[in-house]
Amino acid sequence: GGKSDALLISALQFADVPGYGALLLRKTFQELSLKGGLLERAHEWLAGSGARWAKDTWTWVFPSGAKLTFGYLESSKDRYRYKSSEFQMVGFDELTGFREEDYRYLFSRMRRLAGSEVPIRMRSATNPGDEGHTWVKKRFVQRGYASLDRKARNARVWWVEGRLFVPAVLEDTAALDRESYVASLAEVTEHERRRLLEGDW
Repeated sequence: GGKSDALLISALQFADVPGYGALLLRKTFQELSLKGGLLERAHEWLAGSGARWAKDTWTWVFPSGAKLTFGYLESSKDRYRYKSSEFQMVGFDELTGFREEDYRYLFSRMRRLAGSEVPIRMRSATNPGDEGHTWVKKRFVQRGYASLDRKARNARVWWVEGRLFVPAVLEDTAALDRESYVASLAEVTEHERRRLLEGDW
C-alpha cells in the first residue's frame, strides 16, 4: 500500500536541489483535485514548509528554486502541453488510466544538465483495471513474470529488464480500516474484488 504517498515522496526527494523539476500526472484535472488525492496530500505535507504554491501553473516552488508540477493527460494532445518542459522525475498516478503512447512520450521530457547528480526517474502507481490494463500488464507484470524463476515469482519485488515492480495487497495498507473496506467491496464483481484486494492482474 501507500503507492500515492510513494509517488509524492519520490517527487519531493530532490526539492532542495536548484533547478530540479518533477511532474505528477493524473488522467484528468478533476482526478487531481479529488479528496485524498495527490494535490490535497501535497498541500497537507507542504503547508508551512517554505514552499510556495503557484495556482496558475499548479506548481509548488521550493526555496531552492526546484519545482513540483501537477498535470493531466486527458487526451493525447494534452501531452504536447509538456513539449518544451524538462523534468528529472515524472510520476503517473493510476497508470492504467493512461494510453501507452502518452506514457512513452513523457520519457522525451526527462533530461538534466550535464554534470547533474540528480537521477532521471519515471515512476508509476496503479491498480489493475481501466483502459490501460492490458499494456501496463504486458510491460510490467507479464514480461517480468515470464522472465523469473519459480522462486523469484513469489518474491514481493521484481526487478526485470531495468524495471522494478512492487505489488501490493490489502495487508500492505496498514492505515486502512480493512474490515469496512472488504465489506464495501462485497458490492463489486468478484473479478474487480480480486484486483483490489489481491492485486490480481
